[in-house]
Amino acid sequence: MVLKNIKYAIRNIKKPPVTRMYPEKQSELSDRFRGLQILDKSKCIGCGICANTCPNAAINIVKAPIAPGSTKQRWFPQIDIGHCLFCGLCIDQCPKEALSSGKEYAKGLVKWKHKDLLMTPEKLAREVDIEEGDEK
Repeated sequence: MVLKNIKYAIRNIKKPPVTRMYPEKQSELSDRFRGLQILDKSKCIGCGICANTCPNAAINIVKAPIAPGSTKQRWFPQIDIGHCLFCGLCIDQCPKEALSSGKEYAKGLVKWKHKDLLMTPEKLAREVDIEEGDEK
């Protein structure tokens, strides 16, 4: 057993390293990658199917302004990223295709406190900075 491991180490010593230099070099993502959801407020009808479909109950339907600075409000999804599985069921079940999958997987999603992981409709629609609300 020990000789087998030593032989494996010697055989692979000349191969290039596998470690990715993440912050300096972004990883290449496939087209099917499921990152942070993106909300298109103009398509969303506030039906709540995404909230009913979520296996972790990470989605709540809340009232939020239709546009930045608007006084009119409608129902939109709010996602708790701390409980989200990124399974994509909410995206698949949306009848109006208002939710889609983004490419964010670390930037803006790594937080110090759990309360900062709550993605409001404004953050999901990218109307405000995703990193807003951080306390370091």
